[in-house]
Amino acid sequence: MGNPSAGLAPTPATWSLIEFDDRTAAQKQGLLSHLVVPRPIAMITTLGPAGELNVAPYSYYMPVCGEPPTIAITIGGIRTATDEPKDTWSNIERTGEFVVNLTNDALAPYIETVAREYPVGVDEAAIAGWEGTASRMVAAPSLVQSPAHLECRVREVIDRGDLDVRFSGFHLVLAEVLCITVDESLLAEPGRIDPEKVTPIGRMGFPYFVTATGDALFQQERIEYADLPADAR
Repeated sequence: MGNPSAGLAPTPATWSLIEFDDRTAAQKQGLLSHLVVPRPIAMITTLGPAGELNVAPYSYYMPVCGEPPTIAITIGGIRTATDEPKDTWSNIERTGEFVVNLTNDALAPYIETVAREYPVGVDEAAIAGWEGTASRMVAAPSLVQSPAHLECRVREVIDRGDLDVRFSGFHLVLAEVLCITVDESLLAEPGRIDPEKVTPIGRMGFPYFVTATGDALFQQERIEYADLPADAR
């Protein structure tokens, strides 16, 4: 085989190679978390074993497909400070349901407040001054202060890594979105979201966040290849 780098520009002298050998799992995840950005934040609400509301933010979160409407969320195997499973995971494993509440600028001041690893049974929403409201198709409540809620039911869980090792083992949760409730103030027209009204918060590398609004938004026209003029192909 020929040299795959033949004809390519040389690597700039100012570039550094970051290798993963001799780095801890936390350091490796930190590198990924600083460059795979900005990440949307799923403010997940679940029901605890005694019927209490649990709230926690997760930024390893993405849409997967439209039919069935599916999202994916990564949840670590154990807490950061103890060897107990995360409350969100315990509740999802038991009930098979949860709600993703849109994390926008209204929730932004309390993201790290509800991210703390409180003892089991603590109502993080009450600490943040948030209220729960009945969801339409799942038992877990939605957050009044969030303008959009994705009500979800788990369809598949994929476990990877060592679940007893922090920043290694994780549950990849694939969930079907059963319905969305949304404040009409976010709509451009019935059934269509206006991106300029969402004001979502994105997770950057710790401890930074970003708000996608105002001058941070820009547009680009998408022209299909078949529609390009001949001299541009």
